[in-house]
Amino acid sequence: MRTFQYQALNPQGQKVRGAIPSENRDQALQYLKLRGLHPIYLQPQKFSWLKKNNSNTWTIEWAKDVSFFLKQGLALIESLHASKLRLNSAQKQQIDLIVEGLYAGMSLSQILQEFGIFPKLFLGLLQVAEATGQYAQAFEDYAMLREEEQQFFKQLRISLQYPIILVVVIFGMLLGFNEFLLPSAMQFFKQNNFEQHLATKLFIHFSNYLKIFLTLFTNWQFLILLCATTYSLFKIPKAKYYLGWLIIKLPFFGIIYLQIIQALYLKSFSAMLSRGHHVLLAANYSGEILQNQYLRQQAMCIEKSIQQEGNISKSITNFLKLSEPLSNLLHTGEKTAQLAVYSDICAKALKNQSRQKLQTILAWTGPFLVSIMGIVMIWMVVAIVVPLYDQITRMD
Repeated sequence: MRTFQYQALNPQGQKVRGAIPSENRDQALQYLKLRGLHPIYLQPQKFSWLKKNNSNTWTIEWAKDVSFFLKQGLALIESLHASKLRLNSAQKQQIDLIVEGLYAGMSLSQILQEFGIFPKLFLGLLQVAEATGQYAQAFEDYAMLREEEQQFFKQLRISLQYPIILVVVIFGMLLGFNEFLLPSAMQFFKQNNFEQHLATKLFIHFSNYLKIFLTLFTNWQFLILLCATTYSLFKIPKAKYYLGWLIIKLPFFGIIYLQIIQALYLKSFSAMLSRGHHVLLAANYSGEILQNQYLRQQAMCIEKSIQQEGNISKSITNFLKLSEPLSNLLHTGEKTAQLAVYSDICAKALKNQSRQKLQTILAWTGPFLVSIMGIVMIWMVVAIVVPLYDQITRMD
């Protein structure tokens, strides 16, 4: 999010100056309009792009606070003011803009839509709250869904730390041996006419391949190509689509990632249905929160499939690639008019399955990598010690 500096006339005709956080110039103009200011000068602050941060993770704790204050009996505007206690200056400024928009007669969902950092799911929950007055429930549901999403991926990252550390240690051992110990040993063997045994020859071949691989990172053409490829994978929609497809096809971890995404979708879908949204709108909003571009496009097809076929459980099963037991559960929920309840049950089942599979994989991944590290260490020792032992034997 960039920072825009402005000069403007207030309703009394006085000049005012300030700075506002905004995604772009149009949003900044909208903020000034909400404040009743007529802009004279509006320009992005120099180098503010260096501090760009599109993260909306702070909205989780903020939503919890707003929900708490609403449940304590405070009005919406009072709750918004009270929720600023734990926010930084830029975030407080955004809350002030929300309050000013409410005073100007705009709806809360309409104001938050202008910010560009809130998902459609939250806006949909707020639209229901505006009709029913249950704002506390809307904020609580949003916080719960976002928190579960974060916890899923946080657990996945924490679980992968140990295997990644072991892989880095193994690579560091190989690199250190290849760059420092092996060249000295080879020079010593050559000077004393030592015979190279199989383990030594294999390690020399491996060392040569490793050097060729590392020299690629000193080639500026290769580095430019690598940077361009990385950029395209994360920025170009078509590349992001194929990257998303590739992630769910990864051995072992792909199925865990897929189950996490499925659980997030079904949990959101259940929350939207239980708050009174139409099934088509619930399907549309639930697909918007998915980070995987491939699965997001698949989720967007669910809405079209429901419109064409009228079979909700079948459409969700086909495009989310759900297993048969979960498909049967959704079908039962559709038949008994309890789709929200059964969707939540399926989400919990997927969550538990993904955790169990992750624990199972990590239970043998650690020992496997430790075994690889032991084999590499033995290989390095044998490559050096065996020629020395053979020479000593001949001398005896």
